[in-house]
Amino acid sequence: MRKRLLLFIACLIIPTHTAWSHPHAFVECTFSFVMDAQGLKGFRQHWVLDEMTSVAVLDVVDTNRDAALSAAEKQALHDLTVESLKAFHYFTAVRINGREFPVQKITDFSGQLKDGKLIYNFLVPCPVKAAPGKAQQVKVAVYDDSFYTYVSYVQEGGVGIDPSKDPLFANRDAPAKPEDFKRFAKAVGIAKYEGDIPITGDIGKFKLKSGMQDAPEMAYFYDQIIPQTFFLQFKLP
Repeated sequence: MRKRLLLFIACLIIPTHTAWSHPHAFVECTFSFVMDAQGLKGFRQHWVLDEMTSVAVLDVVDTNRDAALSAAEKQALHDLTVESLKAFHYFTAVRINGREFPVQKITDFSGQLKDGKLIYNFLVPCPVKAAPGKAQQVKVAVYDDSFYTYVSYVQEGGVGIDPSKDPLFANRDAPAKPEDFKRFAKAVGIAKYEGDIPITGDIGKFKLKSGMQDAPEMAYFYDQIIPQTFFLQFKLP
């Protein structure tokens, strides 16, 4: 049981059917599309974990308890996170031309500790070739469907919300209920993301259109939460 608990702490997840209220972990996510010469290469994500979750993860990987990450500890963080989050598709849900694309891996993972918070950077590979005269459409949402972890979209540098404003955020004895999302949203003041959607890489050869779209077909947590998706449409001229 302890091994399983440590594994889930390291990847920010506990079993979906836990008796605890939700959410108890918090991630600020900065997102960008990455293009190459063929079309879409994937998605770059930058995660900042909340301080409580960072402490829990450090308790697993910071073996010498010096509140810093050595090269070996960074590798341990990489191994635990990459392997553990695989079963949960790295919190990343993708639709390509309306069809689900199951995320199987991430690359270029790095982890660092800054101001008491763990920061993750990684690429989600999702190759989609551009076609002449045909627009490719991609939707991406980042969320934990158990709602144990709440993912907030932010621009670079983070503006975020304060999850500690939720009265049950640190109360692990509170039972999970369908109304958890409404309580949390009201307490912390969740608003839709209206920031930029960076597109990097080889962008000059494509016609690009991007934006945010709600996705009712991807609703989760008792169908209460309709995720915002990052939307990209691209084609050859």
